[in-house]
Amino acid sequence: MLFISNLEFRGHWCPQAYPLCIIIVPALDSPTERNMKSHAMMRDIRVIALDKIKLDQENVRFGNDIAQNQREAIKLMLADPDDAKKTLRLAEHIVEHGLDPTELQLVTSDEDGNFIVLEGNRRLTALKLLQRPDLCPTDRGYKGFLKAHNNLADGVPESLQCSVVSSRAAGDIWVELKHTGENRGIGRVGWDSDIRDERRARQTGIESIGRQLRNMINDNQHIFTQKAALDCLEVDVTTLTRLFSSTIGQNFFRLKVENKILTPQLPLVHIAPSVEFMLDMFVSHGYNVNDVRADPDRIKTLGHIPPEILPDNLAELSKGKPPASEVGGDGNKGKNGGESHSDGGQDSGTTKGSSTGGSEAEKPEDGGNTKPDPQKDPSTRAKPQSRARKYLLPWSFSIKNTRINAIYRELRTVLKVDDCPNATAITFRVFLETTCDEFIKIKKDAGTPILRWDTNAEIRGGVGGDKLSLKVQAVIKLLETEKLVATGAAKAIFKRAGSYDQPGSIDHFNLFVHSAHGAPVPSELKDIAEEYRPMLEAIWA
Repeated sequence: MLFISNLEFRGHWCPQAYPLCIIIVPALDSPTERNMKSHAMMRDIRVIALDKIKLDQENVRFGNDIAQNQREAIKLMLADPDDAKKTLRLAEHIVEHGLDPTELQLVTSDEDGNFIVLEGNRRLTALKLLQRPDLCPTDRGYKGFLKAHNNLADGVPESLQCSVVSSRAAGDIWVELKHTGENRGIGRVGWDSDIRDERRARQTGIESIGRQLRNMINDNQHIFTQKAALDCLEVDVTTLTRLFSSTIGQNFFRLKVENKILTPQLPLVHIAPSVEFMLDMFVSHGYNVNDVRADPDRIKTLGHIPPEILPDNLAELSKGKPPASEVGGDGNKGKNGGESHSDGGQDSGTTKGSSTGGSEAEKPEDGGNTKPDPQKDPSTRAKPQSRARKYLLPWSFSIKNTRINAIYRELRTVLKVDDCPNATAITFRVFLETTCDEFIKIKKDAGTPILRWDTNAEIRGGVGGDKLSLKVQAVIKLLETEKLVATGAAKAIFKRAGSYDQPGSIDHFNLFVHSAHGAPVPSELKDIAEEYRPMLEAIWA
């Protein structure tokens, strides 16, 4: 056998065929190498006297400051009043529950035989102040630390288990991973709201209101649509809990929380349409937890749900009575702390011919001995709504022009129509004109210039070009000719762009820019965007 480097050679000489025939196989790791690899995977855990464990006087929490001694390090750790309060709460938690068994101080030795804490300085500060409250400045929670010290049954431990690394540099990778998020999976991966909710349910034995709502929808698929079952999974369970556990949400949807259980106050056939509508607002129109965080937010958000699909109105309709909103009553008032106004009732639902009313509504919810009809009457379903959306352009476009794409992104994710109608109207006009100019340029560069509809001359885009109304009409005529926009939609856009007394006309848009009067109406802006949508999709989708 021949050994060269770390390869083992087993050779067999075949004089009749070759001068030398060698078979090469990798050599196995030596016992020493295996021990070295195994040792590299082991942590150096030591029990170290508390007095020998020192705060890091170069802690990054200090900014550019470097503590000159341990007392000053404690003072810098408590310099921010909020940090001082957090450290006190940590100390109180240690008194009640002990030290976290999943966390060890990460330390490295210094030339004096002490150990500097690289990770875990807050915990060490809490322990030092539990041991000696007099080290705490009087204005940083001294009385709280003294009280916690007096509540210690057995005093502060004399020693701690620590994980030791050879140098500060050797510990940097672990300290950074601890404090910089998931790092694509190698750092600490936090729990999302669903996992946290599941954890609480296992601990308490009671499911959250949001999870109960999901179960209610999934268990009643003969009433709720399949889309609703999918939508409720898209909305954070904590957001659902926040909305449906609030007094406003309970009254609005007629879903009461009694003894921590979500209980319908009306048959689910009357409750389902408004719940489905609300879920679609979150999934399709950009609503999130901030829109239901406080009572005023909830009132504003729920006000977008059309009155004709509210549970109380559907229940009244099923009895053959007109809804309160039709007889001048204030049936929606007091349900959510204010009136429910809909910007999109005419687009989102009807009240005629509902099979969820009448005899269907009088059946018990469990269906009795009769199997519920899986067919749902679409007349009381939450239809796709245009006026309930938060942003003007919720549609997905692919725009290569950087500036036009930036304008589009602002209209899709930044400017809330109800909050910023003026900025939204002006920005939409800019988006419309830059879109037409870019499309005209693309066609001209391709050798197929767009012609004006009235003179058959080439339309002029850009600065100093033709009026925007002419640009829109020329572009929509071409898109109709190329069968990229249906005739009906093209005619509507052509007529709207050129009119002078119609919302959404170019003349109307110009007033938003040049006139000090006539503020835009959010609901009208959403309708206008819907009408121009076929042209925009034909160009950018």
